[in-house]
Amino acid sequence: MAFSATSLSSFSSLSIRTTRFSVLNQHPLPNNLTPKSKASKPFPVFPFKLTSTTKLKAADSETTFFEDPSLQEEVVFEPTPPPEGFVPPPSFDDGPMETEDEIAAAYEEIYGPAYRFGSKVKKEKVRDGFEERVVQVRRVTKVVKGGKQLHFRAVVVVGDKQGQVGVGVGKAKEVIAAVQKSATNARRNIITVPMTKYLTFPHRYCIFCSVLLVDLMLEL
Repeated sequence: MAFSATSLSSFSSLSIRTTRFSVLNQHPLPNNLTPKSKASKPFPVFPFKLTSTTKLKAADSETTFFEDPSLQEEVVFEPTPPPEGFVPPPSFDDGPMETEDEIAAAYEEIYGPAYRFGSKVKKEKVRDGFEERVVQVRRVTKVVKGGKQLHFRAVVVVGDKQGQVGVGVGKAKEVIAAVQKSATNARRNIITVPMTKYLTFPHRYCIFCSVLLVDLMLEL
């Protein structure tokens, strides 16, 4: 049985191989499917044409000269005449001189109030119905590297006597500037105080402004 199994396996392998080679031999591949080795193409060589160079001679070029050799002669310039109906513009110096206020107003109209560059026009006082009272003015100093800087600190209270009141603090190098800053700051801190028929507030009221505490109380 062992001999028959080995002989059968060898026979089957031989039969498969013979059938494979026989099929290839019976049906050969067409010419368009057969692999072909690609031949390397030679590098294309471009033909170069040699051009002949020609040298110019001095006799071939023409030289021109001025007809009049006197170059120092004065030439009179004659402008073209103006067209008909031409009116020359007025000179810049002939117009009226503008004042500094007019120039400042023109700049402010074009560029806004930031470009006023020191106009001497007096600013009108704000009329909003509030009265200003200066409560305190003190002199304060600040120690810096170069020494001490002197400033003024002002406290201002504004109100309309109808329940609207505000307290402000301002610092500046001058007293007037400090009062103006504190008045502006007071208008930003306006509060409403409850009123009675006697036009006053019925209880103690505290207002905090920065580090300042203001006590408002009724005195009978």
